[in-house]
Amino acid sequence: MAQGYNQVPVVRRLPLGALRPVDLLRALPAESRFLLESTRVSAEGRYSFLGAKPFLRFTAKEGQCFMDGALQQGTPKEVLRSLLRRWRGVRHPGMPLFCGGAVGFFGYEAAHCFESLPRHPRDDLHLPEIDLSFIDTFLTVDHHEGQLLAVATGSDWEDCERRLDALEAHVRTARPTAPRAPPAMDGPTSAYRSNFTLDAYLDAVERVREYIRAGDTYQVNLSQRLEVDFPGEPLALYETLSAINPVHFASYLEGDGFHVVSASPERLVRVENGRATTRPIAGTRRRGTPEEEARFVHELRTNEKERAEHAMLVDLERNDLGRVCTYGSVEVTKLMDIVEYAHVLHIESEVVGQLAPGVEPLDVVGALFPGGTITGVPKIRTMQLITELEPHARGLYTGSLGYLSFTGDLDLNIVIRTLVVKDGRAYAQVGGGIVHDSQPRQEYKETLNKARSQLLALASVGRPG
Repeated sequence: MAQGYNQVPVVRRLPLGALRPVDLLRALPAESRFLLESTRVSAEGRYSFLGAKPFLRFTAKEGQCFMDGALQQGTPKEVLRSLLRRWRGVRHPGMPLFCGGAVGFFGYEAAHCFESLPRHPRDDLHLPEIDLSFIDTFLTVDHHEGQLLAVATGSDWEDCERRLDALEAHVRTARPTAPRAPPAMDGPTSAYRSNFTLDAYLDAVERVREYIRAGDTYQVNLSQRLEVDFPGEPLALYETLSAINPVHFASYLEGDGFHVVSASPERLVRVENGRATTRPIAGTRRRGTPEEEARFVHELRTNEKERAEHAMLVDLERNDLGRVCTYGSVEVTKLMDIVEYAHVLHIESEVVGQLAPGVEPLDVVGALFPGGTITGVPKIRTMQLITELEPHARGLYTGSLGYLSFTGDLDLNIVIRTLVVKDGRAYAQVGGGIVHDSQPRQEYKETLNKARSQLLALASVGRPG
């Protein structure tokens, strides 16, 4: 085994054929299964990762943390930092970034692990604030090469081979299925219940504007949570949502009594060989005819309000990265690019920096979490206002989901365009950035527009037949 490492990957190539990642996932034991999928295949979206049966589960809630359900001594931040130091992985040349490690999420309230903030008094979903499955046996799909890799990591080659044998046996039971067709965008959507009445939301927007006039904040991302009865299969819901919205950061997680179904387009942070990248998204228009899209692109590029808001958020990301990067290394490598997705156009930028010596993965998460695009500016004061103005704790919404590899590399999204399925209900939370000249009714309408793909998917999967 490689010197100094206790998590060395052993890789076995398996036939992929016409199997899709969801086909492979269905063949795995239904024990904490996960899928991190690039449903928008591109140079950036080359790999998908999936697996089940973690060798350890770390969860945290309200200052306490647990390993496989057992209460631990110490703060969640201390215990998780110690856990991440326990394993050292090596990445062979040509391998993808994830080489085993922690897969899962940091919910929005995980911010309490990194900053002193008031807690929301109403947390009705009771989700973990941090939920990470430690994975040493998993599958990687290389979409560019059409390859399937079974990977086991450890320091005992024979044990790795035994785990690969068991994983391969599951893979051999997988059968290819046809992809789900996306429902028509003008099709029926599910009826929902919101945790905000219209009048209450309009009042909250006005209160944000008052805080802006008073100088407390420049922008607040104000959200509402939609609740839908959903007795269906979460994995079918994932397939449908992914068909509607192909993205780089699609994900499916099986938690303890809940499921996460996500089609997020936005990255919080990626670290590769000590280089950190964040990619803020702010500014949106719908897709349309070529003539309409030309007009929308012109609007995004010339609208002073949109550009000012985006520039403010880029500056916030630069400052956040600067907390963990060497002085002078942080730079904006892409500024206000227009990026096309299946149903929307976004303004996106990219900020990169070289991590300072001694900076660990959890330091990077703490510096950038939660993302500025889904909180506001300045971040801490704005988060205090979100707690005051929104009816419930956010839970998973606007947290981060992805992986922290044994190698010290990581890739985390921002949890938007996501459904949480729990106790026969599905929850979709949607928000928008409120600034001084926001129109309250228009902002309310915009949040519902953002929920359309989730509501379409719920209606499609929930229909008989």
